[in-house]
Amino acid sequence: MFLAIMVLTQLSVILMGMGRTQGIGWQWLTVSSSYAQCLALFCTATACIVRPWLLRLPVREAWIVNWLLVLLAALAFSYLCGIVGTVLGVGPGQAGLASFMLKSGLAVGMVYAALLRYLFIRTQWQNELLAQADARVQALQARIRPHFLFNSLNTIASLVPVQPQAAERATEDLADLFRGSMKRADRMIPLSEELALARKYLDMEQRRLGDRLRLSWEVSELPDQLPVLPLILQPLLENAVAHGIQPRESGGTIRVYGRGQPGGVMITIANPLPNEHSSQPSQEDHGMALNNIRQRLELAHGEHASLLTHTDDEHFYAVLTLPDSKGIEAQT
Repeated sequence: MFLAIMVLTQLSVILMGMGRTQGIGWQWLTVSSSYAQCLALFCTATACIVRPWLLRLPVREAWIVNWLLVLLAALAFSYLCGIVGTVLGVGPGQAGLASFMLKSGLAVGMVYAALLRYLFIRTQWQNELLAQADARVQALQARIRPHFLFNSLNTIASLVPVQPQAAERATEDLADLFRGSMKRADRMIPLSEELALARKYLDMEQRRLGDRLRLSWEVSELPDQLPVLPLILQPLLENAVAHGIQPRESGGTIRVYGRGQPGGVMITIANPLPNEHSSQPSQEDHGMALNNIRQRLELAHGEHASLLTHTDDEHFYAVLTLPDSKGIEAQT
């Protein structure tokens, strides 16, 4: 952020210098750049300091108050620099102080207004994309719920006569899964909660598929309180069951393993590939789920998160990379 502001400030100084009749001299460029960079950093620090207070205001009022405060900060900084410079013999002098402050205020006001406009449009665009991503999550879940609900209810019904306690646990797991699916797509939850929902989902599928579905969990190294998007793992596990276990008569093992890495965590979900002669489920939902997760990760974390997939001779791998808490804070 600060680097972008410094680059923008330097470009503004160069553009101003190109409009001078005397041209851009090294002495003028050095003095003007130093002053402009200090002014920009002072105004940026002011905006950062008042940000917690501005968050309490309505959006439109917050933008306006933010611009006014930064403008006042620019005027105050230019006044102090003008006074100090005049005392040292390099300033605008008493006669030119008002003009010096006016030019500084106009420059900061115009540049910061353009920057706020850009940020406002970008925020509106991101909100629209988040709403679309949320709608896609709901659409994906709506397509999955009937089939999964039908299978789960059949499993519960078959357990009631022979294993009533298991049927009760399955009913509770089903309720927890649907409660978790109602969470907003852009609200973070602890990783431990997301893993718990993922376990409940696979437990439900294991009751239905029996010994055909085998599980391997290696997630003890993952931080429980890491903020993650809800329903970021379940669609990957649904794909693993639908495309890796269900088509195989002998079933297979789904392996979930995670580890920490610099700046975040990596979670890998591996499932066996279906046999050549096994019936293949539609690839539409498979691709839809992967694309949806990638879009949600890009909106929430940018380049700090990713979902990569690859296959070898026997397995399909979905590799999910997520930023740690420090990385999430740096994005905001």
